[in-house]
Amino acid sequence: MTILKKIWAFLKTYWYIPVLIIVALVLRSKGNKISDILGAAKDSHEKQLKAIEDAEKEKAKRKQEIEEEYKNAIKKINENYSKNNKDINKREREYVKKVVKSWSDDPGQMAERITAKFGFQYVPKIHNNNTD
Repeated sequence: MTILKKIWAFLKTYWYIPVLIIVALVLRSKGNKISDILGAAKDSHEKQLKAIEDAEKEKAKRKQEIEEEYKNAIKKINENYSKNNKDINKREREYVKKVVKSWSDDPGQMAERITAKFGFQYVPKIHNNNTD
């Protein structure tokens, strides 16, 4: 009984020593698991950061490609418009030339045909009130 009383007196005075021993044993056995969990969390975080960076790079690359496609499309549209506009003007001039040759003896008929083709009204110089 005296031995138990001496042990009890020791534990009351130095209670933190057995607690530290128990905590050390628990942590040692679970320490590997905790470090594994922390390592996995760190790896996961690094993978997420890399995925975000890759997504941002891909987004920037795609944006650049879209801008290039837009510039090329605008350039082609402008080229086609200029070409078609010249072609239309050339066709219109040829049409007017043909009408003038065909109807040179009848200015009224010539004016009607040109008006019908282009949608504007011909006002002969005689009826024009402007003093140009």
